[in-house]
Amino acid sequence: MSFMAVAYVPAFLEDRLQYVKDHHNGLYGATEFMVSNFIIGIPYLFLITVIFSVISYWLSNFQPTATAFFTWIMWLFLDLLAAEALVMFMSSLFPSFVISLALVAFANGLWMSVGGFMVPPTVLNVFYKYAFHYWDYQTYVFQGMMVNEFSNRVYSCGEGCHCMYNSPLAEQCEIAGQSVLNQYGYESGQLGKNVGIMIAIIFGYRLASWIVLILHG
Repeated sequence: MSFMAVAYVPAFLEDRLQYVKDHHNGLYGATEFMVSNFIIGIPYLFLITVIFSVISYWLSNFQPTATAFFTWIMWLFLDLLAAEALVMFMSSLFPSFVISLALVAFANGLWMSVGGFMVPPTVLNVFYKYAFHYWDYQTYVFQGMMVNEFSNRVYSCGEGCHCMYNSPLAEQCEIAGQSVLNQYGYESGQLGKNVGIMIAIIFGYRLASWIVLILHG
């Protein structure tokens, strides 16, 4: 979903153009623009999150509990907020449709590559791990969704008792969900910490956008 944030680039560039005109006329400044943009965008992003989740979550046979479902919604909502903040930063720094679109698409592609989904963090190249992985917002979203799905769950092994993951339940032809998390180096009990990091990333991108607007004003 975060990759689709590139669609917000042209809309924000139009908003930025209007802001530049109004700012030069002394109507409002970068702070008012950033705050209002954030507040106005929240209900739409939340609506997108809920509609997508109501359809895809249950079709995917994820953990069928209310707590797990709303935890999923929280992570996806934070993901979209972070993706929007990234778009704002790139579009403020490079107010060109082609350049902003290319940079946002590249950044999200890089985030997907180092976030843990394509390459597990336990085997990720040291350079990408320390240069990009830890400040990639998709890292924490993916980890949160993985823990939400696999913790406290048990799965049956395939035919012939063939288990894809090493598990203490292998003799019973079952896989403990925690064994899957162990392959990625994920631990339970880090919800608050990861949510805090996500909020910090969102705030960081917004703050950087505000600084760019101030300097370019």
